[in-house]
Amino acid sequence: MIDRLLADPHRFQFFQAVRLLERWSAKTYPQPQASGAPLQIVFRNSISLSFPASEIERLDVQRREADVSYTDTGRLSSPTAGSNTGSGGTGATADDLAVDNGGHSRHAAAIGDAQAATAAGEGGGTQGHKAPRPGRIERIEITPAFMGLLGSNGSLPLYYTETLARRELFQKDKAARAFLDVFQHRAVSLFYQAWKKHRLGVQYEADRRNRFLPAVLSIAGLGQSALRERMDDDGVHDESLAFFASTLQHRPISAGQMQQVLSSYFKVPAQIDQFVGRWYTLPPAGTTQLGTLNGVLGQSAVMGERVWQRDLRLRVVLGPLERARFQRFLPGQGGAKALEKLLTLMTGVCLEYEVRLQLRKEDVQGVTLSSPRAGADAASAPAQGRLGWDSFLQTRPSGRHRDDVAYEIHASA
Repeated sequence: MIDRLLADPHRFQFFQAVRLLERWSAKTYPQPQASGAPLQIVFRNSISLSFPASEIERLDVQRREADVSYTDTGRLSSPTAGSNTGSGGTGATADDLAVDNGGHSRHAAAIGDAQAATAAGEGGGTQGHKAPRPGRIERIEITPAFMGLLGSNGSLPLYYTETLARRELFQKDKAARAFLDVFQHRAVSLFYQAWKKHRLGVQYEADRRNRFLPAVLSIAGLGQSALRERMDDDGVHDESLAFFASTLQHRPISAGQMQQVLSSYFKVPAQIDQFVGRWYTLPPAGTTQLGTLNGVLGQSAVMGERVWQRDLRLRVVLGPLERARFQRFLPGQGGAKALEKLLTLMTGVCLEYEVRLQLRKEDVQGVTLSSPRAGADAASAPAQGRLGWDSFLQTRPSGRHRDDVAYEIHASA
């Protein structure tokens, strides 16, 4: 792709070309970046008055051993006596300025020379172009055709472009244009950065961890790094939260959405049962005491020391699970901790949860108090279960999934 860009820059849009060069230079030549663009990319002013054929008028490549330039027409611009092949960049050749000033015959001759040089070069590459020579690229100069201080679309009067073109052609003086290129590079760099800033796809490519990820997590209210670190400590990774950001930002969240999040995150069947009732013991201040507290009938009077409520509790059913995943969701294990954090994130700290685990019938085994004999098949040997969790008194295969294991989760901030 980079070879195609260097050979045919006119076939690429400006932003796409700079994006490709930026990513390529960061991988090929890792180094700190200057403000606005990588160190190898420089934006220059155009001194052409012709109608631009594309967003990129010219792309020049400077290598350590040789300088190969490609214009928007794809023709090779070899270094001439009037070209600067040093760190200052390549200027316009006499053939280029002849085109600007109406020298059509010189333009045709230049195209013929380029085709002859291509035919005489080594094989390979696209027909009509010459592949870049091997060697480290020190500088890439891009001349955009849609903005700048000079050229047909420049902000300065036309007189400046004509004057600088004559100075470069007849006096070989590139100082004035190089001075204006300082401002051009800064302006185009900021323009490119502004384009890249508000495109999440490009931000994901450039810095997905420090820019893109916090922006997506902010949708779910987790943009601060301290909140993400607390979730990550319990096995809930911030990349996973970013995937569910659009769902987590809903308040209140529905049972169907909770079920989808849990099933997708843990990759297990999940079911949410609502309005699971339970008896709650009243504190002494909430009970009725004759002559003192809570004695108004129909308002505060309560008979007894407990009440039945159905709006504070949900049941989360996971399974059927194979034995390895079943053990991960037992209290104190990583799956149980991650489940608690996700439930707290989705519904807050006002609800309670009853977690019920289903062990699939193929993994229901009888328990033994002795260790397996040496040489016995570990898969067929009875398991040493934990009482109340995965211990079953049976000698025959189970005919149903077992959902005896249940524990409570009280959400905490």
